[in-house]
Amino acid sequence: MRPTRVLVFGAHHDDEIAMAGTIAALATQGTEVSLVIMTDGSEGYPEPSLKETIVELRRAEARACDAVLGTHERIFVDRPDMALVNDKETLKETMRIIRRVRPEIIFTHGPHDRHRDHLATCHITREAAWQAGEPVAAELGPPWITPLVLYYKGVKDPLPMIRFDVTKTAHKRYEALATQESQHTLFQRTKKHFLDLAQEIHNDSEKRFETFWIAEINEFFDFRPLIQSAE
Repeated sequence: MRPTRVLVFGAHHDDEIAMAGTIAALATQGTEVSLVIMTDGSEGYPEPSLKETIVELRRAEARACDAVLGTHERIFVDRPDMALVNDKETLKETMRIIRRVRPEIIFTHGPHDRHRDHLATCHITREAAWQAGEPVAAELGPPWITPLVLYYKGVKDPLPMIRFDVTKTAHKRYEALATQESQHTLFQRTKKHFLDLAQEIHNDSEKRFETFWIAEINEFFDFRPLIQSAE
């Protein structure tokens, strides 16, 4: 994968870390990786004392994560945590983002998950990817058809897969997790644990891959762009 621009959708501020190795690898090769966070993360506080500060805290952690992964930009849609819905306003805002960024690949949540915000993100982004390519809602910008939509988690059905080599950047996942200190209670790990694991992975030579699933909404009319010549 050597796209110029990609768009990664996450329901919450740390969801994209599931594909951190790929984000870091793409950023290293010059791809502009834009992240879109659909909710404000306001319910992600592990203790009552953090309730009033968790939104800004998670934004700060997101900026620290961006520094680790080398992302181009992070966009906050800021819908209420645990209340994300596919209403008209959210759909149009998502379409506007897609038309502005003009991604060659969209990465998003898959359709099998226990969290309502993850499922809503899947449904919103799939519909927005289609509608963004249609000659509708012209105020949102010129239509843009995204050539490929991939799921990076939340998949149970047997869908075609792409495995991306992240051997050189696999450690970035754990460096990124180390920045999410407000969520370490949920992860049941400490910052030191993540950083030690990142160093261990960085030092070994084991081949590592991240898996993506080709979303059902894709339409392919020619095999040639998907097949690398053997010549």
